[in-house]
Amino acid sequence: MAKRSIVTAFIVLLIVAMISACTSGGGNNSGGGTGNVQNQSGNTSNSAGSGNSSGGSSGGSGDSSSGEQVVIRYVNWNLGTEAENNIERQMIRAFEESHPNIRIELDESFDYGAYEDSLLAAAAAGKLPDVIMLSNIPFGLSNEWLMDISGLTANDPEWANLPPALEQATHYGNGIYAIPAGMFFMGYFINQDLFEQANLPELDFAPTWDAFQNAIKTLNNPSEGIIGLAEEVQIPEWYASSVDPKLGWYAWDAEGEQYHLNSAAYIEGINKAREFFQGKYTYDSLSDEQKAQYNAGWYGDVWNQGKIAVRWEGTWATRDFSNLNFNSRFIGAPGGRFALVGDFMGISRSTAHPEAAYEFAKFMTFGKDGILKRIELNVDGSYTSLPLTTDQSVLDQYFASGVFPGLKEAYESIDQAIIEGVKFVPGYVRSRWQAPTGVKIGDNDNASIGDLIFHATKGNVRFEDYAEQANKLANEEYVKAVEAIKGLTQ
Repeated sequence: MAKRSIVTAFIVLLIVAMISACTSGGGNNSGGGTGNVQNQSGNTSNSAGSGNSSGGSSGGSGDSSSGEQVVIRYVNWNLGTEAENNIERQMIRAFEESHPNIRIELDESFDYGAYEDSLLAAAAAGKLPDVIMLSNIPFGLSNEWLMDISGLTANDPEWANLPPALEQATHYGNGIYAIPAGMFFMGYFINQDLFEQANLPELDFAPTWDAFQNAIKTLNNPSEGIIGLAEEVQIPEWYASSVDPKLGWYAWDAEGEQYHLNSAAYIEGINKAREFFQGKYTYDSLSDEQKAQYNAGWYGDVWNQGKIAVRWEGTWATRDFSNLNFNSRFIGAPGGRFALVGDFMGISRSTAHPEAAYEFAKFMTFGKDGILKRIELNVDGSYTSLPLTTDQSVLDQYFASGVFPGLKEAYESIDQAIIEGVKFVPGYVRSRWQAPTGVKIGDNDNASIGDLIFHATKGNVRFEDYAEQANKLANEEYVKAVEAIKGLTQ
């Protein structure tokens, strides 16, 4: 496979992992892929109808307390099939039982394999659902689909209980345009059995960099079938934040609203990743002959075999990890700045029933009654989202129900987390992966910024030689995306 194809495959896998691999709790599940999910800006469409532009309006004749029967149309890729009757469908039925005047209508013919294309088609036909799971918020904004719900949230005391980082991500201009629908952590998992077999102390939650590096190098032994680290490519995403507290995911400075890819901290992260790859501590760095012993398609298969010591993954995978034949634990990231990943829903501007739509979306996501119902229904471990509330009574019940090792420590450190930008930072996909740099790498005369970073972690190019150029490009893409939606969010 050509190196460019590898980069493209990595981009697709990463985005799909964040948008499609998460499970229930507003997360993402068996609804399949999400189509052209990389398109954050989308194509502007006014065909969703005029509707109400603000959540402060009464919403016409049908609200959640009037007693009049209303229908709320809902679309989400995690619904599975009627026959499966997964936790999402059980939640919908529970909502209808507690709100007899509201009926939730699902479009069973919706093409979840091309999620954004299907939404565009529905909007063009004037049939945009009332409540929409969003692949990313800017996509909904740029298509003028999303209602400003600030009038509704202002009168809802439970909105104030949302984790602050995710709540803030819903603000654009002077409005609130999305509802947090799932919360997951990304960071490192360790195979506890391998540490025990090597008589090596397990890594603590939020280990130091030196302890992290030492464990990987100590446990790495391909001749015995053991790999220290699954892959190195995530290190540049979080490393800068562990060195410079003002920086977040992908060296993003939220306060200054700009990337710092030219910073010493970000460049150091690239070079740390390269050292692991060139030192043969990761699966992809092994020769084909060495890989053959695992009979694996990718490093995930090797992890499942119990032969990787440290792996980066999202907590949506905890249900699967719990079923493996070895013990594992979530340790966050060195320095404590693990990643926070949000899912988001939107309420359509064209809905005739904004209060009922909000009430339903709240029950499915951050409302106390809904979270407690999820805990009750979670008999198969499919509720892998962390609870979208800071209400201590709910958190106590959630953690008392039993959680994956390491998650309680992570939640207690949530203020140190850095929020991953795919779902809410305008232009992120182009700033991180797609924007062409004009840099020649191998036979590619115009490598994308994603290509540049990828090849820098492999040692094929020196990122510091192009850091100023890459930083300027990433920030230009952000500014362009912001300008594109600014007029729609005032």
